[in-house]
Amino acid sequence: MDKTDRLFFSPLFIRLFVPYAAGYFISVLLGSANAIMSSILVETFSLSASDLGFMTSVYLISFGLAQFPLGVLLDRYGARKTVAPFLLLAAGGAVIFAESRTMGHLVVARALLGIGLSGCLMSAFKAYSEWLPAKRLPLIYSMQCLAGGLGGMAATRPLLSAFEAFGWRSCFILLAIATLLVSAAVWFITPRDEQCVIRDKSPFSKQFFKMLLYLKDPRFYMIAPAVTVAQGVMFAYLYLWVGPWMRDVASMSEDAAGFYMMLAFAGAAAGYFLNGLLADLCIRRGWISCERLYLYSSLLLAATLCFITFDNSGSSAPLWAAVMFFANMTMIAYPMMRGLYENDEVGRVLSLLNFMVFLMSFVMQWFVGEVLNRYPAADGHFSAEGHRLSLLIMAAAVFAAATHLCICLRKNGR
Repeated sequence: MDKTDRLFFSPLFIRLFVPYAAGYFISVLLGSANAIMSSILVETFSLSASDLGFMTSVYLISFGLAQFPLGVLLDRYGARKTVAPFLLLAAGGAVIFAESRTMGHLVVARALLGIGLSGCLMSAFKAYSEWLPAKRLPLIYSMQCLAGGLGGMAATRPLLSAFEAFGWRSCFILLAIATLLVSAAVWFITPRDEQCVIRDKSPFSKQFFKMLLYLKDPRFYMIAPAVTVAQGVMFAYLYLWVGPWMRDVASMSEDAAGFYMMLAFAGAAAGYFLNGLLADLCIRRGWISCERLYLYSSLLLAATLCFITFDNSGSSAPLWAAVMFFANMTMIAYPMMRGLYENDEVGRVLSLLNFMVFLMSFVMQWFVGEVLNRYPAADGHFSAEGHRLSLLIMAAAVFAAATHLCICLRKNGR
């Protein structure tokens, strides 16, 4: 058994990975549930495309805004003391969602879910960076992200089956209970952060201001745009609009749409997991740099979106798995960014990057709804041409971000 094997079977790794992976699993499941239940919500609450896009994207913007205090809290108090209380808010949001009777209730519930689940990934990244060997972080980050991909897969056909068996409101009560259990696991099972490093006790305002200054840092500016746009596309569609696309453009039944959505989530899970594995392999074999892997993933994402855009039919439905795969291959940006900063800066830098991702996701998800609203809807279906225009703009944004990355790499001789 080599050193890597000993790491993954060690009690410390298990105490860290199981609670944090469970947290990210439940985070993605709750965050992406609207994609499979969009027709339920439209029918139950009489929502327009714009209403549906706004209500769903409230999760993303609240998630993104929470990154500002989250980053400071992670560097100041550590992952355990930060994320466990946040998860209590998420449990409350799930209960409110289950009991919602109006659009306003849904918006409040989604906001609480966004805030409460905002730390599940960044807290894990922070904890792993403090407790585990730096050279294994790309692989460990990928394993963490894979847990989220599995949560997304559970939010497709399996969740729809649960809705059919128990009702969607009862399912969200059960998810609230599961979130409470995850919060307890993080608090009682993971190692105490204060035993690992000495926290920065400078004033909160000073730490927050320094976090904002990273926006002017050329290192941050070089890496952030490509992953921001790619993840924005992923969240906008995987968390909502890929389901309507299956029904409106591909003319699929609920069952068929659920299958292809699960396939898309499988692509996302593969991208989450393989970005670290491939980066690790490329570094050890000397094939290509992480920066080049990052660039090629962005370009392939743009190409796949263009193909779906111009085909605009059900025959391209399987390609959504490729879209999600290439979008999540750009997650290699997180360990790349982590390697550019000191340990006491990691929480703020990664949380700032996460804020930009979720701000872009909010804009893109809401934007698609606004575009669809400009086209006539018929029999509960949105316009196929509206979907085409939205995707064309997404593809252009991804290509522009990849071009920016390419220019920056050339300037830095990479």
